[in-house]
Amino acid sequence: MGSNQSQLDQICGKVFPAREAFRPRNDYSDCRDFCDLHIHTTASDGQLTPHEVVSHSLAVGLRAISVCDHDTLSGYLELAIAYSAGGLGIVNANDVEVIPGIEISSHWGRWELHILGYFIDPENRQFTELLATLRQSRLQRVEVIAEKLASLGMPVEVSRILELSRGDSVGRPHIAEAMVEKGYTSSVKEAFGLYLGIGRPAYAGRLHLSPAQAIEAIQAAKGLAVWAHPGTTGGDWLLNELVECGLQGIEVYHPEHNCALRQKYLNMARKNRLIVTGGSDFHGASSSEGAMIGDSGIPYENVETMKRLAATAIGK
Repeated sequence: MGSNQSQLDQICGKVFPAREAFRPRNDYSDCRDFCDLHIHTTASDGQLTPHEVVSHSLAVGLRAISVCDHDTLSGYLELAIAYSAGGLGIVNANDVEVIPGIEISSHWGRWELHILGYFIDPENRQFTELLATLRQSRLQRVEVIAEKLASLGMPVEVSRILELSRGDSVGRPHIAEAMVEKGYTSSVKEAFGLYLGIGRPAYAGRLHLSPAQAIEAIQAAKGLAVWAHPGTTGGDWLLNELVECGLQGIEVYHPEHNCALRQKYLNMARKNRLIVTGGSDFHGASSSEGAMIGDSGIPYENVETMKRLAATAIGK
């Protein structure tokens, strides 16, 4: 915690970078300095391709976004190849900055915590090998769940699940889509509620890192580690432990955080000298997860603070 505290003090001084300057939901007027730092693409469980995400972000006038797919950087890399990446891995895609990001699920006892990583070095071999291991575990889980569904009288072809995934990070939402196609359930939400959720008859676990391991891996790849949507976890008391592990930020602004939760996590971030991030957690217009691109986020001045902190990590 000591080195993290020192870096934040040097960068932020005595003035915390965040401010209450966020538009009402779906009001896109005068938002050129607004940034959505939590967006999923078809590389994991999102419904839009990386290029479609960029187009939509431009349409609503965002200045910066971050592609934070589950256990893969391929969505970001698709844009990096198309537009080329600059300093800190930032891609200038038709005047919207695309920050390399990742979302990693972790377990701490009975709590599941999602850790976001920003400004990840995509060429860090140890990190990319870790992601490959996590994706392989996802594939193995799909096979186990398919077997369980078959035993319940609901056979679903693994090949079809992989087709629906469209990317290299397959998950339970893709299994749920296949179940809806087959007519076993009426919606993805119902598939989770009846069969795929934790404790349901077709549920199967997979490899999860501990929060400490996720944070360590992100920082080893020169990234900033941020606790995603803590309000969905129900474990606020874990923050002190996460800070001791090196956590650098909190996703304060998220669709599932109401005004009271946003204020609570903003206060917690200030108290612990953590950076403040935010995003829509966009998956798709018809998805039950997240909201539309631009629904939640942060002003560009917060992104500038993140850039300065990321630059110090690279300089270590």
